[in-house]
Amino acid sequence: MALTVRLTSATVFSVSEKVDAFMDEYIRRYSERDVEGVSAVCLAPFLAIREGQPIHMPDRDAVRDHFAAMIDAYRGGGVTTWKRVESDTRELGEHAVFTTVRWNALDSEGNVLRDTRTTYHLLASPDGWRMLSYTNHF
Repeated sequence: MALTVRLTSATVFSVSEKVDAFMDEYIRRYSERDVEGVSAVCLAPFLAIREGQPIHMPDRDAVRDHFAAMIDAYRGGGVTTWKRVESDTRELGEHAVFTTVRWNALDSEGNVLRDTRTTYHLLASPDGWRMLSYTNHF
């Protein structure tokens, strides 16, 4: 087949759009303090890296407890919702991605309390994307 042959149809699978939709659902659950919903999109064991320190979570209970503590800590600091500002997704073969998300943490009046970036390692599963780990960029 010559390189100049014109194809009549093609399908483009947009991984970035599907990852963005997944992250929007994740942050909706996070903002609504839906700890069970947030935990459900995570795999166990799970790894979080915060302030350069690894946090190993061996099972679903540890994952749930971690996210409950993080959600409560942000709530205590006045954060009521989170907003995804931008994302940069890199495919890692056919079944995994790294996505770096810039988040804004907002107070009840929509003021930005925190502007931050987090990189997530996502793995494709029969049920959609699942989070394997995250690294905060602070």
